[in-house]
Amino acid sequence: MTEKRGLLYTLALFKQRYARGSSWTQIVLNFGIITANAKLFEDFFLIHFGLNLPEVIVLSVPCYIIICYIIGHFDEKSGFWQIENNLNYRVAPYSEEMLTTIREIKDTLKKND
Repeated sequence: MTEKRGLLYTLALFKQRYARGSSWTQIVLNFGIITANAKLFEDFFLIHFGLNLPEVIVLSVPCYIIICYIIGHFDEKSGFWQIENNLNYRVAPYSEEMLTTIREIKDTLKKND
């Protein structure tokens, strides 16, 4: 990293920490959304499946986690995730420092072949 102080560095650091924190917060909030939806459709689950609210929540949270994992796994295996990551350079181009390091690694690998 070339710059470790100043307003832009402080804002960038704040943005990174905010993004990580909001990602984790979203996971927690999703469990609240599941609970709210289960309460909203409590009569439906009781009439059609014979499940009361605690049973629905106990079943829906693991199902939600498993479904999210499967979608993420499929996304990774299909290659969409990699295509999306490869496009990041269009929005945030590599730094000169990173490009220099990549060139050095490539040169070292060529010399070892």
